[in-house]
Amino acid sequence: MKSFSIKLFTVLAIAFLLAGCYAEKEGKKVQTLPAFTLAPFSADDYVSSIDNFVIVMDASSSMGKPYMGNKKLDMATQIVSRINRTLPELGQNGALRSFGHSPAVSDKNTVLFYGMEEYSTFALGENVKKISEAGGTSALHTALAASGQEELNSVYGKTAVIIISDGQPDYSLESAITLKTAQTLKDQLGPGLCYYPVLVGDDEKGAVLMDDISRIGECGFVSNADTLLTNAGMANFVKDVFLAQKPVAQAAPAPAHVELKGTNAQGIWVVDETYFDFDKSVIKPEAFDYLDEIADVLKTYPRITVKVQGHTDSTGTKAYNDALSIRRAQAVKTYLMDKGIHGYRLVLEGFDFSKPAATNTTAKGRSLNRRVELHPMNLE
Repeated sequence: MKSFSIKLFTVLAIAFLLAGCYAEKEGKKVQTLPAFTLAPFSADDYVSSIDNFVIVMDASSSMGKPYMGNKKLDMATQIVSRINRTLPELGQNGALRSFGHSPAVSDKNTVLFYGMEEYSTFALGENVKKISEAGGTSALHTALAASGQEELNSVYGKTAVIIISDGQPDYSLESAITLKTAQTLKDQLGPGLCYYPVLVGDDEKGAVLMDDISRIGECGFVSNADTLLTNAGMANFVKDVFLAQKPVAQAAPAPAHVELKGTNAQGIWVVDETYFDFDKSVIKPEAFDYLDEIADVLKTYPRITVKVQGHTDSTGTKAYNDALSIRRAQAVKTYLMDKGIHGYRLVLEGFDFSKPAATNTTAKGRSLNRRVELHPMNLE
């Protein structure tokens, strides 16, 4: 028995020595992932600087390989988990998509595991656990194209696309199509879309690909997984991508008896310089001056919040007009946000055709019902 123990100890010692020699031969110091102790940012101090985000995570076979002693997929899932534990729920919309996959996870080369829906810490945390094993080919372009068709198809406002990948297989034959697809998605969403690639590993060509993608977005930046796995790195990333400091009100609120410029007899703003066309949610240029005037008032009285209420005529189903009324309200909200009004001050509501301002039996009446009303609150 004693002889067996000595032999077992000898075998284990040799194995440990060989492992150490292999790591030294590879020229890479093996390290464990840094401990994570960062607390979530307070919703009392921050507002969301974006309206939507989607995390696109590489789960292809190359992500199953080690980097600095850890599987790259484990590093990627840890980054998502740490973002999730740091980011407060502020009404932003979120989604999680991956590409590649072991057959044990999915037989599809890209899967939308979560969203697009109002961000929930619990929901994102549960869904990232499903991406448990790497495998398959890398198809970042397929994931980006699918995002444009699904979760990003009808979003409004500012959108962050966070790509977590080693970038390796995509650089060769697929690099051109990946960049082309990233550009197509940028063209689809416009200036509100920013790319934030995160490089896992140290592949030089992968780093070039990640940098090229960020340049397409024109407003994002590249990060390294090693940095994001530290408390300080994660804190800076979450603040820079997702958050804005909640502004401190400096001007006095508008007294209740003061009539706000541009409101009607009922004390509300109505986008009535021009109404929305039938089945459309695009603001006509003739309304821009009026909306600019509303933005100036809101800047003067920073404590005022506004209910942005969308309305439709009675043509079509209630379900369709519910969505159309929200799209119209969102169009006005986005316009005001672009003029410097923080999104948390603008509360969306859709009333379809349930609150007509005029009759729906005539063309003129229906045109008057295709409107957005802005109801100011917190006037005292």
